[in-house]
Amino acid sequence: MRPYIESIMAAAGLFPFVAALFTLPYMVFQYRRYGAIPLLRTVILYSFTLYMMCAYFLTILPLPSREEVAALTTPYLQLTPFQDVVVWLRDSHFVLSDPSTWKRLVINRSFFVLVANVAMTVPFGIYLRYYFGCGWKKTLLLSLGLSLVFELTQLSALFGIYPRPYRLCETDDLITNTLGGMIGFWLAHPLMRALPSRRRMDEVAYRRGTHVSMTRRITAALVDWMILFLALVMLLIFVAPIRQVFRVGSPTGMLLAAVILYAGLVLLYFGVGEWLQKGLTPGKRLTHIRLLDERDGTRPKLWQCLVRYSLLYLGFLPLPFVALALGLLALAGDAVNWALLTASVAILVLLMSFVVVVAVGVVNRKSQLPHGALSRTRDVSTLMFSEDLLFRVGQSLPPMPPDPAQPEDRGPLLNG
Repeated sequence: MRPYIESIMAAAGLFPFVAALFTLPYMVFQYRRYGAIPLLRTVILYSFTLYMMCAYFLTILPLPSREEVAALTTPYLQLTPFQDVVVWLRDSHFVLSDPSTWKRLVINRSFFVLVANVAMTVPFGIYLRYYFGCGWKKTLLLSLGLSLVFELTQLSALFGIYPRPYRLCETDDLITNTLGGMIGFWLAHPLMRALPSRRRMDEVAYRRGTHVSMTRRITAALVDWMILFLALVMLLIFVAPIRQVFRVGSPTGMLLAAVILYAGLVLLYFGVGEWLQKGLTPGKRLTHIRLLDERDGTRPKLWQCLVRYSLLYLGFLPLPFVALALGLLALAGDAVNWALLTASVAILVLLMSFVVVVAVGVVNRKSQLPHGALSRTRDVSTLMFSEDLLFRVGQSLPPMPPDPAQPEDRGPLLNG
């Protein structure tokens, strides 16, 4: 029992790092396709990822040393079907005519191994039927395929990492794992009555997608800032004058150069770039968002883009970090007390900024944030709905995107 628990714990410990890697691509994909991220869909997909990690780790863990594996002489391939059943009956000393031996059928290790192999793929069958909409034939084939991947992984000595296989590859695992997938398929039927269907989740997502949530805007901004960060790295690598300033400049000069470079990239990318692209950036294209003039719903003017992003990225958000940078410079000059005071102010401003964003952008969802209100601009959804899509969803036309000149209602906080 302990190896099973340790394998599951290892998967649970690694899961946050795996989730962090695919969270942004997942959010971009959901906003690109649906315009929203329903909570239930997110829970299902993340739990499916965790389940697959647990199942795979149960197949390969614990990992022995190469020396231990090289010294093994045990068989690693067993092709006789139902051999595990024979071992189970033999180990239990079961006698049909003797009722006192019947309880031994369930109180022995061989029975536990059989049950564990079946139970391992029961969730797989449930996911296939409930979320992925697979019929029994496809569930049967995919369950068999999943088990075959596990067994071939064992037979390949973990893709050649070890000198020989250290786990037994056997036909009975294919049988029990496939049976588990089919049991999950049958168990999914009552679950499907209690939970909303995939079609219902799609309908909710498409309807939410006509509005632009704050999470959707943040996702677009993260994509844009990844591009901007790559541009900054390229400038520091290939533009010699900039590299020279940061290599030999004084602390004050380095700070000034960093501020100028940061401001220049922000104004060029978000201000001029978004104006030239008629209210779009790469991040906004991926998440189906467009910036419009709030007054008449047309493309934003150049001054509106410059004001909007000057307030957001040069005024509002960087204040704590500029104060912290000044504090570090003072610390380098032995002005310890002043540096600590400045750092404290930076943290306070950061917390206040967070409170303002939450209060204005979430609690009072019909109001604009300061940078949007002063620049008279608003983000709107560009997600379009085809007749084929609406037919597959099985619902009537969703409401039209709100008029950019009118206050925006982003709906409940359950979906992003």
